[in-house]
This record gives sequence, C-alpha cells and structure tokens, in this order.
Amino acid sequence: MKVTPFTLERFFSQTEFDVRYNLATSAIQAWSLRELLSLANDPDLQFSLFATRLGYTEPQGNLELRQEISRLYPAPTDPDLVFVTIGAIEANYLLLSSLLEPGDRFIVQTPCYQQLSQVGVDLGAIALPWNYSDDKGFDIQEFEALLEQKPRLVMLNTPHNPTGFAFSPTEMKKIADLCLEQEIYLLSDEVYRELGETLSPSMRDYSSQAVSVGSMSKAYGLAGLRVGWMVAPPAILARCTLKRDYTTLCCPSIGQQLALTALRHRTKIWDRNRQLRLRNITLLEEALMEAPTLRWKKPEAGVVAWVDYTSETLSEQLGWELHNRGVLVAPGIFFGQEGHFRLGFGGNSGELKAGLAILVDYFKKG
Repeated sequence: MKVTPFTLERFFSQTEFDVRYNLATSAIQAWSLRELLSLANDPDLQFSLFATRLGYTEPQGNLELRQEISRLYPAPTDPDLVFVTIGAIEANYLLLSSLLEPGDRFIVQTPCYQQLSQVGVDLGAIALPWNYSDDKGFDIQEFEALLEQKPRLVMLNTPHNPTGFAFSPTEMKKIADLCLEQEIYLLSDEVYRELGETLSPSMRDYSSQAVSVGSMSKAYGLAGLRVGWMVAPPAILARCTLKRDYTTLCCPSIGQQLALTALRHRTKIWDRNRQLRLRNITLLEEALMEAPTLRWKKPEAGVVAWVDYTSETLSEQLGWELHNRGVLVAPGIFFGQEGHFRLGFGGNSGELKAGLAILVDYFKKG
C-alpha cells in the first residue's frame, strides 16, 4: 500500500519538542497524573491502579469504559456499539481503510487534518473536497452538489480542525438524512464535542447509522493516555475489528483505567478546560487586534484558530521563520491551503500571551 508522508506530523517531529512557545498544538492544556488523581479524590484509586494487570486487554475495550463512553451519546446507546482505540487517529484510520475501496469517491472537508483525506487517496479512492469559506463555512448546497457524484462515504469533522467551524443541529440533521437516504457511510470526527460553551451535538443524535469518533486527547487534555473510540453500527465495527487484528490488537490497560477515571469526573474536567479556553480566546482576540494583516474568524468550539495572513511568504517557510524566533504555528499548506496557519490557544495562558507577543511583533515588522 502506498503511504504518503504525513507532512504536518513530520514537521512537528522536527519542531514541536524544542520550541519555547508551542502555538501549534490542537489540544487543551494537559493534565498531570497527580492532578487527575487529585480530581478523583478517591483514596482507593491509587491502590486499584497498582493492582492493574499489565497484560492484553479486551479487543473492543474495557466494558466499564465503554459504558461510560456510551453516556456521552443519546440514550440508550449500547456499550457494545463502542469500540475503544488508540486515540481518534486509529479510529479514523480503521474506518477509512475498512470502508473505502479503490475507485470509490468520498467527500472530505477542505482544509482538513491530512489523515482524513490522505488515507482514502492512498487506498486509490477519489477525494471530493468540500471547501470552507469565511462567509458560509461549509455550505450545505455545495454538499448536495457533491452528492451528485455518488460518493461511497462522507468524512466529517465537527467541530472542525483547523477552522473551529461547527455545524448547526439543522445542518447536521440534513447531512444525516441525505446520507441515510442515499446509503452513504457517514463518519464524524467529533473530538472537540466537549470543548465549546456546551456539549456539541453528535451525528449519532440524528442517525443510528452514523459513526462518531471521540478521544481523550483534544477536549480532555489527556493525549498521553492514547485512548479514543468509535461508536458505530455492528457491521462497521466488525470490519474495523478485522483490520485492527493486524495492527494494535487492543488498548493499554493503564490508559483505559485512567480514561475511565477521567470520564467519571468529566464535568469537573470540562469546567476547567472550558474556563481555560474562554480565558485564552480573550488573550487571542486582544493580541490579534494589534496585527491588522492577520484575519481570522472566532472558532465556535475547540482550541484552534485558522489565521489568514497577508504575505507572499509560503506557509511552511513562515512556520520555520517563527520557529527560529521561538514560536511554533502549523503551516496552512499541511491542511491543504496556502496563505494560512493554524494557531492553537489551548495551552498555558502565560506562555500563550508571551508567544502571541512574538507572533504579533513578527507580522508588524513584516
């Protein structure tokens, strides 16, 4: 199978861990293990973790964890429809590689996280870009026009990375109904659902045939657990299981136990993370007002902003120039669109403010 380099992740491998101010991250600030255990306030939890067997785990995931994940979806959601994966990235890979065949067409939002388009293309499928605009976001009329090309699958991401766009409930129902009528697979990466002012709706609210992908990484600040999931119809889960048997087999036991702890105390985690998001988006608004060449639209959810800059500098070159000044952003070309960069604002507020000062100074001088 052809494997195209994942350009964003290759860029991060060279830049992310040696930069002073990381404004490229797409997740909320990470919790420490001590903070997570303190949040639970359970004196027996540490002992139960010490007693956890470090062997193979159930392929579909810990039952208690699947039960807790099912509570994030419309009741009743059967825990047997939940499949625990190593992050959302594994869930998306299993789904796309299991459901697409060479020659199939699939709709994917553009710009996008490269995986959501590239996996299908590398399999020999044909991507049908659904283009974003500042005025209309992802326009439903354009989606309906793309359906005329008879896609086998629709790959959504809502709330969206890198723009922060979120579909309205009316739009989500329309998309779900159209896919159901035309027997099109509907996959929805929803890793930012929990990181808006309230819990965003899921495509599972509108169709029992839709697939929802979630994660402990972006909205929970627990990327180090490497726990994600999909909620899907049994036939799709069966196909993903066949593929998964050749790769990771199962998820780590400790990661699942800590994910279970986090989900049992999710409202406390959501409250802290939402407060941090609101504080940081205010810092972002104030900073970008000082840089008139930068244009952006306030994201509806999540902790990434899609910034349009006025310059002839290519976005990858811009990324390296800012990196040399101690600030990291994600070049727009890695999402399929030049003249932009993704700015992550989910980290430590003091570091965000300092990094933004360097960023704004660069564009003032540029």
